[in-house]
Amino acid sequence: MSLRAPLAAAAALAVLPLAGCFVPLERGREMEARIQRLEVQNVEQQRGIEEQRQAVRDRVEKVDQKIREVQVKIDELNQAARRSGADLGVTLSRLQDEFARLKGDLEVAQHRLVELDRSVGNLRAETEARFTALKGQGAMDAYEARQKIAALPRQDDKAAVFALAQQQEEKGEKGVAREIYDEYVRKWPSDPRSADAGFRAGELLFDLKRYREALLSYGRVAETFPRSDRAPQAMLGAAESMLRLDMKDDAAAVLGQLVEKYPKAEAAAKAKARLAELAPPPPPPPAPEKKAAPEKKAAPDKKAPAKPRAAEKKKPDPTRK
Repeated sequence: MSLRAPLAAAAALAVLPLAGCFVPLERGREMEARIQRLEVQNVEQQRGIEEQRQAVRDRVEKVDQKIREVQVKIDELNQAARRSGADLGVTLSRLQDEFARLKGDLEVAQHRLVELDRSVGNLRAETEARFTALKGQGAMDAYEARQKIAALPRQDDKAAVFALAQQQEEKGEKGVAREIYDEYVRKWPSDPRSADAGFRAGELLFDLKRYREALLSYGRVAETFPRSDRAPQAMLGAAESMLRLDMKDDAAAVLGQLVEKYPKAEAAAKAKARLAELAPPPPPPPAPEKKAAPEKKAAPDKKAPAKPRAAEKKKPDPTRK
């Protein structure tokens, strides 16, 4: 038997206790780590549980507060229910009296407010009328026109406004009618009937000898409604207004444009006649030269021959004897 075999056996016997000791140490470390993790988890769980407990306590406190409030209301209702019918009657009567008093005060205040509004309206109308009178007849016409338009059932009724202007024109209220026509044009500038309204306003201004304003009204109609039947008439009216304003050359130019633009219109024929009147008369043709008649020789005067004078008698010479 060799020495190598006993040595191997001894080495094997020495390793056995070391292996047995290594296993328990590793497991102990794992258990400690696991315990630490569990402790951390436990702390976190305790914290979460505490937060939940606090939330529950808060909710319970709120519920208790609501219960206390409800209890107070119930106590108040019980106290009100215990009152006698006489107390309730007195309270109700007092409240009714107070309501009636307040209602009366409110009606008085409303009546005073209505009266105040009426007084302010009258004062405003009177003041406006005075200022309008100070501004002149044109302002008075505009004021009356606004009043009449305001009296219409519907101020936005185009037909009613135009009919009102025609009524005033028929009554002889030319200034008021003209203001209403102008208001029609201002309110509905693109309406086809505005051409008629503008033309009528120009005609009324022309009749009132307000030629500058008439020229503006005619011009607006001619420019805004060139395809309207009123356009050539408006151009003719504008030319006539220019003539009244000593604008002869401008009037002739407008009449020429009228004839060129609306050659078949009735106003064009009038424009041609007006142009003929405005044209300067042609100079008279030069008179034909007359041929000079030949001069006639003067015939000698046939007079009787002069008689010889009688011989004058000689005076005697005093020196001779």
